Amino acid sequence: MGGVVTKAVSPYGALVEAHGLSEAHRHVLDLVPRGARVLDVGCAEGYLDVELAKLGCEVVGVEPDARAAAVARERGISVLEFDVEEVGLDASAFDVVLFVDVLEHLREPEPVLRQALAAGRAIVSIPNIAHWTGRRELLRGRFPRADHGLFDRTHLRWFTRAGAHALARDAGFRVLEERFAGAPLPLEGRLPALRRLRPAAVRARPELFALQVVLSLEPA
Repeated sequence: MGGVVTKAVSPYGALVEAHGLSEAHRHVLDLVPRGARVLDVGCAEGYLDVELAKLGCEVVGVEPDARAAAVARERGISVLEFDVEEVGLDASAFDVVLFVDVLEHLREPEPVLRQALAAGRAIVSIPNIAHWTGRRELLRGRFPRADHGLFDRTHLRWFTRAGAHALARDAGFRVLEERFAGAPLPLEGRLPALRRLRPAAVRARPELFALQVVLSLEPA
C-alpha cells in the first residue's frame, strides 16, 4: 500500500491488508480517468482511494462506519461519514462515482445508483452469485453466511451478470465497458496448471466463472 500503515477494521480491509488489492479493484483503477474527481461510496479504510490519489485523482470517500472512516482519514483521504440511503448523494461536483462492493449491501440500490447520473459516469463492482462456487453451495442445499465473499452476511441483495446489467439500466445508465474478475477454477487447488486456463474460462463463461462483474457506466 505504498508505505501507508494499514489498520484494517473491516473484513474487506483485512483481505486487502493480507493479500493486496483484488483483481476487481485493479479493473476499477484502470477504468477511472486519470486526474478525475472521484466520489468513492463505501470507501471503507480508503485502500482504493490511496491508489487513486497516486494517479492524480481528487478523491472524496463516503463511509458510514466511523472506525473505517477514521483510518481512511489517517491515510489522507477526505471522508464524508453518512449512510447514503438515509442522506442521499450529491454527485454533481464529481466526474465519476464508485460503488465497489457496495450496492449489494443496500436495501434499495437502484435509487442510490441513479443519483450518480449527475456525475455522468459510474463504476460498479458487483459479486456474481451465479459463480460456480455459489452454484455448488446451492446444489448442496446450503446458503452459508460468511464475513466476506459471495455469502457475506451483510449482503441484502444478490446479483448475477444479467442482474447487474438490469440494475444499471433501471437506474438510467448504459454500459460503456464490462470487465470480469475471476477466481480459482474447479480443481485448480489440486491441479495448479489449470490456472493458465482461468482467463480464457472467465472470458468464455463469465456467468459461471466471473466472481465479480465490473461495469463502467454512463447516462443512457
